[in-house]
Amino acid sequence: MPSYQTIDPIANARRPLVESVYCFVENNYSAPISLRDVADAVGYSAAHLTDTFRRCTGTPVTAWIIERRIRAAATLLREAGTDVVTAYESAGFRDLGYFTRQFVRHVGMTPARYRRAMFAAERAICHKENTL
Repeated sequence: MPSYQTIDPIANARRPLVESVYCFVENNYSAPISLRDVADAVGYSAAHLTDTFRRCTGTPVTAWIIERRIRAAATLLREAGTDVVTAYESAGFRDLGYFTRQFVRHVGMTPARYRRAMFAAERAICHKENTL
């Protein structure tokens, strides 16, 4: 189950809503989903969902969707044979420029640089293991 910090003292009563949002995003992040889609899935208006989710987690729903997609893309970029285009499309992004900007914002480097860094680190570990 995802972790989130409780900001609002009444948030314990709202946990089922937050958990429903997490589950919906987890099951659908690779598809083109919007705030309206999430709100419809959990049975609330977009405005109510936005307010409640932010008070309970400190994060907007749309930010959670982006964060989940970035994690998925980063995981894919660590796999051999996965290129940047495959990673961003598989993670649910539809625009390479937007994906790259969000990836840099969350990870601190471009997706291509991240991929190279992960493979360089892996090669260094393998080389070190082979020399022991």
